[in-house]
Amino acid sequence: MSRPARLLDLVQLLAGRRALPLKEIAERFEISERTAYRDLSELSLRGIPVTRNDYGYRLLDTAVIRPLALTAAERAVLKLLLNNPAARKAPDVVKALKLVEAKLDLATRQIEETPSALTLAGPERSGKLEAGLTSRLEEAIAGRQPISIHYRSLAGGLQAWRGVDPYEIFHRENAWYLVGRCHLHDEPRTFRLDRISQLKPLTGAFRRPDFDINAFLESTWAIYRGRTRHDIVIHFDASLAPLIEQGFHHPTEKVEKLGNGNLEYRVELSHLDEIARWVVSFAGQARAVQPPVLTILVHDIASAALDAHNPETPQPPSGHQEGLPGLSTLDKPTSQRPLI
Repeated sequence: MSRPARLLDLVQLLAGRRALPLKEIAERFEISERTAYRDLSELSLRGIPVTRNDYGYRLLDTAVIRPLALTAAERAVLKLLLNNPAARKAPDVVKALKLVEAKLDLATRQIEETPSALTLAGPERSGKLEAGLTSRLEEAIAGRQPISIHYRSLAGGLQAWRGVDPYEIFHRENAWYLVGRCHLHDEPRTFRLDRISQLKPLTGAFRRPDFDINAFLESTWAIYRGRTRHDIVIHFDASLAPLIEQGFHHPTEKVEKLGNGNLEYRVELSHLDEIARWVVSFAGQARAVQPPVLTILVHDIASAALDAHNPETPQPPSGHQEGLPGLSTLDKPTSQRPLI
């Protein structure tokens, strides 16, 4: 945390009801007591009325920030967002959230606790994130500093150092990701944060392009991106009409009811793997119509699943996993395999 940000948080902390010992202030911000004392002196020099008694330091009563003008319902919504399972996954974010929550409780202490019917239940599927990772990534993004990450890719579990110009951190499909220009491939790539084990700064600085995360992900079903746009057509059984018609799945989707009550679903994507698995998940109540490569891909995935669950099919030895037919070849001309 930068010193200006720490000083702002310190002002909020000292506005509490009780005085805080120097040791407790130092522990809250993970700094030495000497640094904490210098911060307190800096506030006093800047005209912020810090006072000290036998119990510790606090602001004068006249300097306390006015409570926020929130209703009980508004406070409940803010508390709900602060407890988002995704945000609570990253250790660095949790520290900031605890400070924000403490400030919210302080500023709204005149509001009685009220139960909320809203709940954020996840699921959050990110693995363990390295302590300090998100903070270091944020610093590199803000400073336009290239980095090298020790990354474990999904394909074969390969672990290697990769140079990256980091653009943004984002959360999607129940996991945290970094997007940035991969030095090896000289193009934007996505990296799951829970697969980054180490991070090192590189020398120099990079020029960030006019990058829009929403535009970057527009051609994806979830995360995977390719180089060729596909006009995709899927037919759904009439029994699934409420699910497909009333739901929202992609910004480019178009849904039309056919004469027999079935639905025709159209969408534009640049990668086929994720939507192929989505079609298979409907167990025969959805059928890929075009492009032909998608139809073949859905057939291969479904056939592999059927073979794996056929009691009469010999199973491979324990610990051996066979690749699904078609996944490594069908999409090669158009796919940009992400490092996820």
